[in-house]
Amino acid sequence: MKVAVISVPMMKPKAIEAVIYQTDGNTAIEYGEPVRCPLNGVLARTMKKGEPVKVIYIMTTGKNSLCEEIREIFRKELDLINEKIGADLIYDTVEMEFLATKQTHDKLITDLADKIPDNAEIYADITYGFKTEVLAFVCALRFVEEFRNALVQYIVYGKAEFNPKTEKIEHPKLFDITSLYYLFKLIGTIGTTDAETALKVLSDFFSL
Repeated sequence: MKVAVISVPMMKPKAIEAVIYQTDGNTAIEYGEPVRCPLNGVLARTMKKGEPVKVIYIMTTGKNSLCEEIREIFRKELDLINEKIGADLIYDTVEMEFLATKQTHDKLITDLADKIPDNAEIYADITYGFKTEVLAFVCALRFVEEFRNALVQYIVYGKAEFNPKTEKIEHPKLFDITSLYYLFKLIGTIGTTDAETALKVLSDFFSL
C-alpha cells in the first residue's frame, strides 16, 4: 500500500498559496500544476486507478492551531486531483501537542508506527509542521522499515520565499531529500570503528 505522511502547518490558511513547485534535481516528482500541499503533486504523478493510498496527516494541537482548517484544504485538493485518477484514498490523522517533550515525541513515533501498515511504500512531506517533529518522524520511518518491511520512496520539502511587499510566494521549489534519510540510515550501519574507513564510506556515498 502507498502511504503518504504529511505534516500540517499551524499557520493561517490564507498564507498557504497554491503554487507550481519547480524541482531541483529529481524531475520525476515535478507536477507542473499549482498545489498548496507539495506532496499532493507527487501523489498526482504516482497514484494509480484503484490502488489503495493511505494519507496520514500529522496535526499539531494547540490553542492557536489552525491545523484542522488546513488539513481540509489539503484533503479537498487531493480529492480534486484524484477525480481524474480514481485511487482509493483512505484518510487518517496523528495528533501531537505543541511541546518539545519526550512524551510528545514518543507518542508521535508510536502512533505513526501503529498506523503505517506492513509493506508500505512511504511518501512523506516535511515542508510544514513542528520543528522537532522531523527527528521523531525519522525514528518512526526507521522502525517501520526495520520491522514492517516498509520502503521510504520519497521525502520531499517545499521551499518558498515571501515577497515582503506583496506578501506573495516567490521562487517555490520542491526538493527530494530522501538521500538524507538514507544517509542517516547508512551511518547507523557502517560496520567499522575506524573513522578513516567510515569517512571513506561516506565519501563514496556522496559521490553517487
